[in-house]
Amino acid sequence: MDAGQVVAGRYRLTERLGGGGMGVVWQAHDERLRRTVAVKEVLLPPALDESRLGEIRRRTMREGRIAAKLHHPQVIAVYDVIEDDDRPYIVMEYLPSTSLSQVLSERGTLPPAEVARIGAQVAAALAAAHARGVVHRDIKPANILVGENDTVKLTDFGVSRVVEDVTGTSTGTFVGTPAYLAPEVARGQDVTFAADAYSLGATLYTAVEGRPPAGRSANPMLLLHRIASGEFTPPKKAGPLTGLLTSLLAADPAQRPNVAEVSARLFEIAEGREVPPVAVPAAVPVAAPAPVAAPEPATAPAAPADPPPAGRRRWRPILALAALCVVVAVTTTLITLNATGNDDPPADENASGQAPNVPAASDDPPAGTDEDEPSTSDNQTSEPATPPTSAQAPATSGAPPAKETPAPPADPASAITSYYALMPGGLEQAWTRLTPKFQTSPAGGWSGYTGYWGTVASVRASAASGQGSTAEVTLDYVYKDGRRMRERHRYGLVNQNGTWLIDTVTHL
Repeated sequence: MDAGQVVAGRYRLTERLGGGGMGVVWQAHDERLRRTVAVKEVLLPPALDESRLGEIRRRTMREGRIAAKLHHPQVIAVYDVIEDDDRPYIVMEYLPSTSLSQVLSERGTLPPAEVARIGAQVAAALAAAHARGVVHRDIKPANILVGENDTVKLTDFGVSRVVEDVTGTSTGTFVGTPAYLAPEVARGQDVTFAADAYSLGATLYTAVEGRPPAGRSANPMLLLHRIASGEFTPPKKAGPLTGLLTSLLAADPAQRPNVAEVSARLFEIAEGREVPPVAVPAAVPVAAPAPVAAPEPATAPAAPADPPPAGRRRWRPILALAALCVVVAVTTTLITLNATGNDDPPADENASGQAPNVPAASDDPPAGTDEDEPSTSDNQTSEPATPPTSAQAPATSGAPPAKETPAPPADPASAITSYYALMPGGLEQAWTRLTPKFQTSPAGGWSGYTGYWGTVASVRASAASGQGSTAEVTLDYVYKDGRRMRERHRYGLVNQNGTWLIDTVTHL
């Protein structure tokens, strides 16, 4: 590829931004929409036969198209996924920026407050991705872009799993940068949301300490062995980040915090708020992690575990946007394990595109769920109206009868239909129809929940059917940016005290 070449009859390459063994990124001009974009050629592994190459192409296109429907302010947006001359290309947002790996190469380490500010935005992007059932799989400094005005965006979602699935053990191709892998992934287990949390912790650890948790090695197998053991050197320069980094790097995936909680805590640290000290052992013990089932793919968001306190105001312009659109952009880098364990940046997959102009949703939970800021006004709380008694309002008075609470839906299909009938305006009531598990994951909590539904103008449920404790429904979404989408979902529900609550969701 050369400057001036036109890809797919539309994208004229203007400047090579960078690349590596698995992809080359160009700044390009979209001659149809007359805007600057980034175009990434996904390089296919040369050792594969044509059938496997064809499968990678098809699945890359499919994964890219699914993710291109989604947007988030802290994720590099995907505009198009194309194939030209049997090569897949990803067309994405162009952001003038520098990768975090380049920043660390120049500066060595960063102060804890700056690392917290960067990490908070990355964690918010991950929470949004997890809310849609998407695991990043390759969180590392090279995939974190730092732009003007301290804007941070995450790139390289998703398609790496296609190459892993197709090539996997048959070619020895390894997807992911070894230094930032979770221990269970280094042992060959599935990548889960918790693995993303570990990789985020390893990335932030590197930024503040100047080296990955398991160190560096020219021998990739030795490095993988260290990581798989769960051992790491406790942080020494992290200051207020110490406790959080230690929890993110827990060997047991079940002991790691979810990324929505991590984002909230990092924003607190970036603001200089005090966080409780955490005792760190001299040598972090090795624990055998419990098996973690791969999460079900989700397309309708749930919510982060505990909504952040209402006091964080200086960072709210960023956090509100970061939690606003629970959607995911997908770009691709295929990382092959080589003898150096290389972490070369894939190029600043930068962008000039703007995040959707959607009113920011509040991060505060429904009334009564935030214990951090008690009400200071008598008008902020009110006792429920007492139904009139027969003495107060005799039948002949002409007063309307007290409004009765409708009975809960009798079956899963009715529960799903009535749930979507509340949307998008009745979020507080709809929130109570989700199990705590669903509220925590796949969506990542109240801010993620309100953020996603803040992008939706209307939704209509149809063709609902149920069997046992499951229900299927077709959903027609109209988004505030004009997009329309039809999806078919299968929900798993649980009956609690006569009320059906949504517990799982799968995109059909």
